[in-house]
Amino acid sequence: MELLTLLLLVYTAAIVLFFAWAAMAGLKFLDTLPEQLPPVRQPVVSVIVPARNEERNIWQCARGLVAQDYLNLELIFVDDDSEDQTASILAQVAAEDQRAQIIVPGQKPEGWNGKQWACHRGYLNATGDWLCFMDADTFAEPGLISQAIAFAERQEIDLLTLQPWYQMAGLWERVVLPAILLPLLLMFPPHLMNRQKSKTVIGNGQFMLIRREAYESAGRHAGVRNRMMDDIPLARNIHSAGYRVFVGNGPKLLRVRLYTGLREIRAGCLKASVEITNGWAASMMLVVLNMAVNVVPAILLTWAAVAGLFYPALLMGTVVLIQTVYYGVVRVVAFRIPPWSAITYPLGSLIAGLILIEGMIRLAFGFEIRWKGRPVLGRPSLTHRR
Repeated sequence: MELLTLLLLVYTAAIVLFFAWAAMAGLKFLDTLPEQLPPVRQPVVSVIVPARNEERNIWQCARGLVAQDYLNLELIFVDDDSEDQTASILAQVAAEDQRAQIIVPGQKPEGWNGKQWACHRGYLNATGDWLCFMDADTFAEPGLISQAIAFAERQEIDLLTLQPWYQMAGLWERVVLPAILLPLLLMFPPHLMNRQKSKTVIGNGQFMLIRREAYESAGRHAGVRNRMMDDIPLARNIHSAGYRVFVGNGPKLLRVRLYTGLREIRAGCLKASVEITNGWAASMMLVVLNMAVNVVPAILLTWAAVAGLFYPALLMGTVVLIQTVYYGVVRVVAFRIPPWSAITYPLGSLIAGLILIEGMIRLAFGFEIRWKGRPVLGRPSLTHRR
């Protein structure tokens, strides 16, 4: 029993140190995008929004862009073969604001994923010195573009990608999404990725402001046309081409309702299971780390309490208490949701891990992954590495 207690003491210490580091990484990320003075000059910015079956979000997205305080703005909405009311909503937007262009990309060529083709067609109609790719579920506050342009030009950034405020209204959103989003922040700490000599970068398709020269030099969306995701591979291509990529914290400037239920969460995350980590080994490591940190302590606490083991129960109870307080604070500060939802973190982490495992199994055995009614192209090889 002494050996078990000793092992659990080491385990507890490791988890406490991990959460101390996680808190430090989060604090360093908070002020990565300070408020900016108006930009010295206003180059043309072409905002490109691909939209497929987005009747729930596209009106709010469009209204946020129309209300921007940045004057030199070009708005390009690409109706990606929508089967709902997206097209009619966009037609109304174009009728009310002459800056809005509605593009119908037509049949996508063989070997292209739908979103990449829509972004490419939007780019072909863009005239801006800067290209801003935004997802249709993103709502922009009036100062988004002016603040982003001012920061990017002053800091000589070639790709500025922002993390929004993720709105979470439903129960499953509050249970599962924090367990998916937080590990990504820790796996790709912005304060490390934003260093000039960083070997890895990440992009967020909800907002990617890219200097046209960098976008074209890195192969545009054509260079990632058959990847399961477009944003992270595109950011990596731009970084590999020698341009500066920067991840900023932008919850005051944009917000996103990512998914509205467990079914959408599962569908949206399956295609990211290997692509987002850029390798099978990294995805498997993420699953193991997630379980070891967030699920196993709760299981061990339950076991020790039932078995009447005082010291193991005390150690695991301490870990669970620290985690609950940490996740409660994060939920309030980062996601603006009630702190009580932190008690669900072991369940949310378990579900997130199972989705990741399912995605890897589907990829390994060639099972189809669909998004918005279409199969997603791209299958990372089993030997792919970072």
